[in-house]
Amino acid sequence: MTAFRQTVLAVIAALGCGQPSELGPGTEIWVTEPDYEIGNAFGGPAAFALVSDVRVSADGERVFVLEPYLARVSVWTPSGDLVLDIEKPGEGPGEFLTPRSVVPGPGGFLVQDSRRFTFFAQDGTVLRTVPNPPGVLSFQGFQLLPRLLTEREGYLVVPAIAASVATAWAGDSPFQEVPVFHAWPRGNRWAMDTIALLDTQNRNLAVRPTGSEWEFTWQFHTAQPLADDDLTYFDPQTGNLVIARRNLGNGVIELLEITPLGDTIWHRRLAVEPVSLPQELLEGAIDVVADQVIDQSAMAGQRVSEIEARALVEDALYAPDPLPSVRDLRGMSTGELWMQTYEEADTLTVWIAIGRGDNESEPRRVRLPLGFRVRDATPTHVWGLRRDSLGVTYVAGRKLVQGPQSE
Repeated sequence: MTAFRQTVLAVIAALGCGQPSELGPGTEIWVTEPDYEIGNAFGGPAAFALVSDVRVSADGERVFVLEPYLARVSVWTPSGDLVLDIEKPGEGPGEFLTPRSVVPGPGGFLVQDSRRFTFFAQDGTVLRTVPNPPGVLSFQGFQLLPRLLTEREGYLVVPAIAASVATAWAGDSPFQEVPVFHAWPRGNRWAMDTIALLDTQNRNLAVRPTGSEWEFTWQFHTAQPLADDDLTYFDPQTGNLVIARRNLGNGVIELLEITPLGDTIWHRRLAVEPVSLPQELLEGAIDVVADQVIDQSAMAGQRVSEIEARALVEDALYAPDPLPSVRDLRGMSTGELWMQTYEEADTLTVWIAIGRGDNESEPRRVRLPLGFRVRDATPTHVWGLRRDSLGVTYVAGRKLVQGPQSE
């Protein structure tokens, strides 16, 4: 038996013996107030396009904004002064091909794009670049996508498995688990170890009309809107992987942090109040995906009706009741983990913030406006994205304020 398998079995056994800690009425409640906002509807550097991420330096003094389709990283003060602007699509030094993430650090920042990792000084000077692992590395013929750099000049990688393959439409068995590998150079060769298996059983929604597959030239794939597959956070500061398992039922969340060597350094179970699947949420999910199916079939010249599209989606939709315990997982500049629940309070969503590795620390509930897209947090602010009624994007920092401690 591999060390990885032994670790997994030991952790499962330990978790099965304990009861999850519940978020009861005594859990701290925090709310937010508008404070900082960066954006402009009338042009200029603060007229943001599609923003994929917002990160904040550990001291809270620099706000990093990533716009992938512009190949742009801009750095701001919280009050909205532009500090640095790098907009360089291309393959040369300091240029980006579809940047995926920006990570502030003590001496500068790191940008990962589709080909490499580039380290910058605070003033934007390129310090060094690290290319993605060689294309000869694969898993059952699937390309490996790098998620993190590790020590030993290695990477944490996951296979890019096409949705049609994952759902067994290519003729093989469906993928219900996806491995995470640690890959590193060993002399003139590369070594790979499996450090985790991610549950992906209910991740993909796949649609094609009934009947022979040869009668139709189109198919549709998207993410299940109510999925309960494993959530992950690849932490660039520690090089570790955090997994949130959310398919345990009854509002239970299982958290594990795993090193690149495959060691589980802490684990914890929490329980939130289970939320029943509201009919309006179910109908809304069906409507959204059915519209996408109609568009896909029309592009293929084999348009299906609204009734047919809804029937196809209803058959393919995963609709758990109660809903999964959480719907999003993010690692913050504070070192905390934040998880969005399905709980709502008036016009507010509810997030859970917990410390890592400390089973004694009490979680907090943080209530945020429904339209606010959380991206990062400091001890005093939550940073994310807000859109106005005209669709203009603003980078916003909302001040954290302790709220009422009784309902």
